[in-house]
Amino acid sequence: MQPFTLPLHKACKVIEYHPSGLWAIEKANGVLSHPNPGNSHRKSLLTTAFDFNNECYCWSDETGTNRQLFLIHRLDSATSGLILLSHCIEMATQLREAFSNREIEKTYFAMVNYHGLPIRSHWQDFLGKHLNGGKIRVSTSKAGSIAMTKVYLERKAHTKLGMLALLRLSPKTGRTHQLRVQCAKRKLPIIGDRTYGNFQLNRKYAKQFKCDRLFLHATKLKVKISQKGKTEFMWEVVSPLPPAFRKIIG
Repeated sequence: MQPFTLPLHKACKVIEYHPSGLWAIEKANGVLSHPNPGNSHRKSLLTTAFDFNNECYCWSDETGTNRQLFLIHRLDSATSGLILLSHCIEMATQLREAFSNREIEKTYFAMVNYHGLPIRSHWQDFLGKHLNGGKIRVSTSKAGSIAMTKVYLERKAHTKLGMLALLRLSPKTGRTHQLRVQCAKRKLPIIGDRTYGNFQLNRKYAKQFKCDRLFLHATKLKVKISQKGKTEFMWEVVSPLPPAFRKIIG
């Protein structure tokens, strides 16, 4: 049972609450993990103020009680799916470290333009970040940081615009735009990717299926939780494949 109500964005919902103070929220595509500095919070996960120093949302509830919800990790605004928060600073700190140490199991679904060739089950690249017009862009670079992803071809589908594939991706690292760049490098652009994708094909799919979004969804997280340094147990949360994916690929 949730201890209090969250001022969530109307397109987001709580998937599960854990008694340790951990919240799993399903973020819609187009919603920010947190507001940008100086901008309105109306397009962010919670429609309330955000403390950038402590990386937490802050508000007073209907009883006048001051609440805090600490952000544990982030998703790109265009990506939908699971995101974790906690109203306990100790839990948030522990899981932030777990993400940093690659101890969290993450699984995504990506719908890509499929060339029909075999797909390797493990991807490894070196990715570097740079600014282009004031925006972060990522590309392969020998001087970059290692990016590793486990890949599984979930299913394929033929459409009037060509063949699509639904990939299940499990990144072992958490580089910026990692999955989008790794897919694009292998000529498997994610449908709807306005930065690294096939722009002409994106427009055609958006028109045919009346759905203009990035087809990347964070579907599962598996975390190990320690309480008071003694008890350890696994918590697995799942966000199902969004209707937009099922509409196209079945």
